[in-house]
Amino acid sequence: MNVHGSFKRAVSFRVKAVWSALAACIVLGLGAGIVLPRAPVLAADNHTWKVYTNVRFQYSICYPEDILVPQGESENSDGQKFLAKDGAKLIVFGRNNPLNEQVKDAFEDTASRLAGPGKVTYKVIRPGWFVVSGENGNSLFYAKTLYAHEQFKSFELNYDSSASTVYKPVLTRLAGCFVNTGR
Repeated sequence: MNVHGSFKRAVSFRVKAVWSALAACIVLGLGAGIVLPRAPVLAADNHTWKVYTNVRFQYSICYPEDILVPQGESENSDGQKFLAKDGAKLIVFGRNNPLNEQVKDAFEDTASRLAGPGKVTYKVIRPGWFVVSGENGNSLFYAKTLYAHEQFKSFELNYDSSASTVYKPVLTRLAGCFVNTGR
């Protein structure tokens, strides 16, 4: 007897039954006046988002165009800088790895460069990526790097700590939409 299969069929039947009952209530007008809870609107949703795609290193990232203004792709086509009126800066870039640098070493270099005399407050290191964030004086930083096919692809956001209510939800979206687009 396959207990797992029986359980899946029972759960599937119950889910279908609940959806059928809900659909019937809607069609028959039952439950009128019931207010269903709405998902909270995130601050990042209040922005107009665009996507920057880098052809040379095959990555893309979304950005809030009402906050971060693109400055044009770099001369060697490895990425782009985005600036905000409040002084925040997003840079996205790719680089080849001809010397076979390890992800851990790239993490340490990034953390040291961004933290300076400040400190790292969060870090995650995995075989194909890393994230590091922290503070350097009054500035906060967040960096994410992907590694694949002998290439590092990174974004770094720096902003004043007084603007964290603006940039924390933006960072969540940036981190989620930063992806490899090829290979």
